[in-house]
Amino acid sequence: MSEEKYTAAVITVSDRGARGEREDASGPALAELLRARGYEVVATAIVPDEREQIEAALR
Repeated sequence: MSEEKYTAAVITVSDRGARGEREDASGPALAELLRARGYEVVATAIVPDEREQIEAALR
């Protein structure tokens, strides 16, 4: 019986982070927590708080 593998993507929504005005600490912390729990983090992104850009990142 094989162990199931899970994947995850971490998307941080932050206007200042997306503009490079603030370092994203929460996204990398969450990615590390997921990896420690056995997830493969396949993507990370920082997007501004704009509906269209959030939707695009989710797709």
